[in-house]
Amino acid sequence: MRILAMVAVLAALGACNTAEAPGNEQDNGTVVLRNLVETDVAGQAPSDLRVKGTRIPTPSDTASRYFLLRERKTVTGTIIAIIRQERGDRVAYARTEVDCGKRLFHVLGVGDRRDRVEVDHAHDGPLRPVAGLPLREEMARYVCERSGTPLAPAA
Repeated sequence: MRILAMVAVLAALGACNTAEAPGNEQDNGTVVLRNLVETDVAGQAPSDLRVKGTRIPTPSDTASRYFLLRERKTVTGTIIAIIRQERGDRVAYARTEVDCGKRLFHVLGVGDRRDRVEVDHAHDGPLRPVAGLPLREEMARYVCERSGTPLAPAA
């Protein structure tokens, strides 16, 4: 029953208008994760973050800190991950999807709070290769390793 409810919600989201909310920093149809904290999607970081998360090593972006808050495997084998970006006193969240075996990644939602990112619809297009996108590749590698499905080697 729970799966049917989730399928109904996903179908409803797919039928919604997918125009981007202001501040999602679209660049050629993709959400720019590196600069998400600089947009109006981000918010003021609370003095004490209740969900600490696990730090994601991101050598390609030393200005921000990224944390994996949650990852789960879908019925199709992809991984949905909630990631928090922190820079200075700003914070932003992204809900992402990774296909570890095919080295694909995309953003499903963004927000200034964890609860908002869970329901936001900032779908930045289909799953796309991480090749040539170091930050997305670093995130994908970490999420895949944490989920027990290592990121496939680059071709």
